[in-house]
Amino acid sequence: MKKTICLLMAILLLAVLSAPAFAAAGEKITEPGQTMPDFTVQLTDGSSATLSELLKEKDLVVLNIFATWCRPCEIEFPYMEKVYEANSDRMTVLSLSADRDDTMEMVAGYKESHSLSFPMGLTGEALPFLDVPGYPTTFFIMKDGRVVFIKVGAFIAEGAFEEKVGIFLAEDYDGSALAPEKAVPFMSFLFLIIPVFLYLMRVAGRWRLFKKAGRPAWHSLVPFLSTYTEYDLCWKGTAGIFYLLIVTAIPISFRLLPHNDGLVLLAAAMTLAGFVISLLEARKLSGAFGKGLIAGIFLLIAPHLSRLILGFSGAQYQGKQGRRD
Repeated sequence: MKKTICLLMAILLLAVLSAPAFAAAGEKITEPGQTMPDFTVQLTDGSSATLSELLKEKDLVVLNIFATWCRPCEIEFPYMEKVYEANSDRMTVLSLSADRDDTMEMVAGYKESHSLSFPMGLTGEALPFLDVPGYPTTFFIMKDGRVVFIKVGAFIAEGAFEEKVGIFLAEDYDGSALAPEKAVPFMSFLFLIIPVFLYLMRVAGRWRLFKKAGRPAWHSLVPFLSTYTEYDLCWKGTAGIFYLLIVTAIPISFRLLPHNDGLVLLAAAMTLAGFVISLLEARKLSGAFGKGLIAGIFLLIAPHLSRLILGFSGAQYQGKQGRRD
């Protein structure tokens, strides 16, 4: 009996030691140096691809996660195709769409229309362990199953993908992983530039409005003072302070208080009150500079641009009474 147990343990130990170095499927792949779990995915030609089988034949597998609508993905594919054709004996590119709206037929059509020869398919439910913050995201996997490089974003520059592949296929490659790279998406620049642009528009427009009204123009540099002072042109600041309290209390209350129907109704009521105050303020502000109802509506729906136009136009401050029609 003891000999049988020892024999079974020896067989189990041998199996463990001889098994490929693939991580548990529950482990998230977030950094180079981790081991990619084994997986099997379906391809456009009706066949399947298994990572462990690919690594038996290739020294490097480049796992590319994309979507058919992704423009940066489209830019890098010709570079990947060129490198794949030149090194297909030692490496392969496995490109998989992770977008839920993409079908196998769509990926097959995409592959044909872009003249791509490397295997393509869908991730399906086979890769839940991948951390894909955006498309494309590319994982470089060596023969032992280790992820040696992660690229978030496209290889935009010509030769960038070829350079990375060359590092891992070089005869003097020492087996070390490279630091991950994350391209800054174009939309990130927009999300940064647009608020800055709107802030500058607000400052410039209100600066002129305050100067015309004989108020300290530097108040336009400070959000609280600019709002308060602008209301002060019409209502001595009382409504301005009330409005500020409303727009400040809404996000704070949702963060600090437990969500319930009462809080939602309160937030809706405060939002409505803020809108009414903004509407009345816009009408009064237009009247204070000799403008009518149309200008007031424009001040409400396009506050930054309309204040800029009003500030740099020939309109003069006529006092808190202003125009009544």
